[in-house]
Amino acid sequence: MSNKVFLTYKQQIQRMKDKNVLISDDGFAKEILNSISYYNIMNGYKDIFETYIDKEEEIEKFTSKVPLEQLHQVYIIDNAINNLLFKYIIYIENTLKTKISYNVSMRFGDKQENYLDFTKYVSASPLDRKQVINKVLDELSKNKNNYSVKHYKDNHSFTPSWIATKALYFGTTLNWYKVLPAMIKEEICKEYFKFSLIKDKEEQKELTLVILNLLHEYRNNIAHGSRTFLSNVSCELSKDLLLKAVTQDVLTEEEFLNGFGKKDLFAVIISIALLINDPTLFEQYLVDLSTITLKYQNLDLKISPKGNIYQTLNLPEHFVEKITALYNMKFTK
Repeated sequence: MSNKVFLTYKQQIQRMKDKNVLISDDGFAKEILNSISYYNIMNGYKDIFETYIDKEEEIEKFTSKVPLEQLHQVYIIDNAINNLLFKYIIYIENTLKTKISYNVSMRFGDKQENYLDFTKYVSASPLDRKQVINKVLDELSKNKNNYSVKHYKDNHSFTPSWIATKALYFGTTLNWYKVLPAMIKEEICKEYFKFSLIKDKEEQKELTLVILNLLHEYRNNIAHGSRTFLSNVSCELSKDLLLKAVTQDVLTEEEFLNGFGKKDLFAVIISIALLINDPTLFEQYLVDLSTITLKYQNLDLKISPKGNIYQTLNLPEHFVEKITALYNMKFTK
């Protein structure tokens, strides 16, 4: 393969045509290249549209002719899902910070030397409790952008935990959670799963941890520009725990074994839903999910070689109804 060199927009458009992209309007193509970039539109969805290496021309081409409008449409859908998931994962991140700060303050006190005393925590392999707490202290000391954190540093003798969490990355917060004493973890998990069917403390802790790991991994992928619906993650939801937590109209064993809810897009969607205990926010979540597929309800509408919107995203056709069933399970008596 040849080395990558700079190409003008005109040259990029010709390269797209050489790779079997059908372009009917060069002006539209230039706008896409100017706003989305060649790399994002051409390299982001190769596994959906299928490619091969033309050895004679030494370039990678789409196997079949692909209209630029179709590539663009998939990009728009992917971007919309990115934004939606990112918004709600941020919400879950904030709930975790709130629950940690409340519980450590109640148990250990308001002052940093008390709630950030590493001896009050428990190492959880491979995490060392002292290193985790030192990382919390490091991010707190280096944070100069958050107004609340700066205000407390400048005007108070200590920074309480509910302010300190504002300085932390999700990964650091998650590691803080992992080294919490068991009794605090149990309180946090009991709060997360108070509307769930899963009541065993150990099972709640196990499912909470795997959900938070999954959401953290997806959040990082989104933040770094990775595609959402074909994102490669290592974390997997447990079939037994997930099926214990929800009713069959949300997810069946057969659906899980067919690839829904393990570590795919639906796993992220259902994980977020499990941890939202605010019914008003959950209702907005349902509205946002519905909006994603609203334009593509026709099951005969093919948006990629994989098929319709649900086949392309690898989602159950009635996924919004399934999440609605989870809403009803949690909030309808």
